[in-house]
Amino acid sequence: MKVYLISDTHFNHDMIATYCHRPENFTEILMKRWNETVTPSDLVIHLGDFLIGNKQRASEILKNLHGQKVLVRGNHDESHSNTWWISQGFAFSCDAMEFRGCWLTHRPSCMLPPGSGCRVNIHGHLHNVWHGFAPSEFKPYLMSDSARLKHPWHRLFAVEYTDYRPVEFNKFLDHPDRYQSRYRVDKELKRDI
Repeated sequence: MKVYLISDTHFNHDMIATYCHRPENFTEILMKRWNETVTPSDLVIHLGDFLIGNKQRASEILKNLHGQKVLVRGNHDESHSNTWWISQGFAFSCDAMEFRGCWLTHRPSCMLPPGSGCRVNIHGHLHNVWHGFAPSEFKPYLMSDSARLKHPWHRLFAVEYTDYRPVEFNKFLDHPDRYQSRYRVDKELKRDI
């Protein structure tokens, strides 16, 4: 069994395609690439904002995605309880969790849990902040130059930087720069990094 991460799928959210420069058929792309990557015996930890809009579609979509699925609720998931999400097909749902020495949340955490031994916070929420999607609500999570996350232990998971597919947990953790999980990658910044 492999363990994968994904975040901010926003299934059925038409406006996210505009906000984040996603292809119009991003729901189909995400589902296809999820099933190309994940086997039925794998585990997928979803870091929130699973679906926007018609919540009745949640169980239908979940049934068609491979693997056991765990949800760390995001701001768009909080209109339903963790129990409701489990009843739709997630194996487990929570608001944050510790896993393999990492603190998993939807929004970037302002601190690591004391005494937990967590060394990084893997989160979603910020999407492709390095390339255009930067609402003012994101500013508290970024350094003043807006090219890096506020804390060196933050790791952003954004499907816009993972080719719209889940990534194996250890690969994401071992190669954060491959997925632009810490800062904007461009020629000007490479000198500073």
